[in-house]
Amino acid sequence: MTDNKLDEYSRSLRIPVYDVGPKNLLKFGSALRLVQETSEQHLNVLHIGYEAYRAEGFVFFIISTRVKLLRLPEHGEPVTVKTHPRGRGGAQFYRDFKFYDADRNLIIDVMQTTVLADAETHKVQLPQNLYKYGVFKDYPVEKEERISRIGVNRELPFAGERQVYYSDLDANGHVNNSVYGDIFVDFLPGGVKEESLKEVCITYINETEPGDKLKIYSEEKNGRVSMYGVNKNGNSFAATAMF
Repeated sequence: MTDNKLDEYSRSLRIPVYDVGPKNLLKFGSALRLVQETSEQHLNVLHIGYEAYRAEGFVFFIISTRVKLLRLPEHGEPVTVKTHPRGRGGAQFYRDFKFYDADRNLIIDVMQTTVLADAETHKVQLPQNLYKYGVFKDYPVEKEERISRIGVNRELPFAGERQVYYSDLDANGHVNNSVYGDIFVDFLPGGVKEESLKEVCITYINETEPGDKLKIYSEEKNGRVSMYGVNKNGNSFAATAMF
């Protein structure tokens, strides 16, 4: 493996029809799925993908995601996604994902944090257990790039419930992180439209399991959306957005 493969992975694609909505634009949840796919492809190129980590008793859990949306690409539009490991903040590892159009303009800018966890107990592991793979290095991420944890505002009004189905689950047996992007859009308050979103931040707090039901609370105020979800074990996620 070369330093270039470690420091950057790039993929090109055309936005498929199943990833766009009624307005022919990439759906927010689909953008999060492309982020996950790109991360997995990068690790597979380095021969340390999901199965390799799982065989050693580890899995990755996404802790937070920040998405800056300059514009959403259209169906069939060519897009290049580049990802770069960015360092560490405590036990969390940072990785960015940058979406470019055919003219090399940045159109979506994502920062995501993950932790290494025990595959069975889901207990967070020490960062040192990951350094031997060489993807993430032991240096702090730049302060201005760090993602702040989103708190839960108990004063938000109840917006509805979302049943968790089998199709929402991933290989770890809980709701896939990208599904929260779909849920966020489905419960946008006050007539806020997906295509008007400029920045979305999500903090993943507690796993949601099959058969559970998320209670969603959300509100729009002064150009800002606040939302959180509660499952049977407590707070599941919290999110904010600017539009």
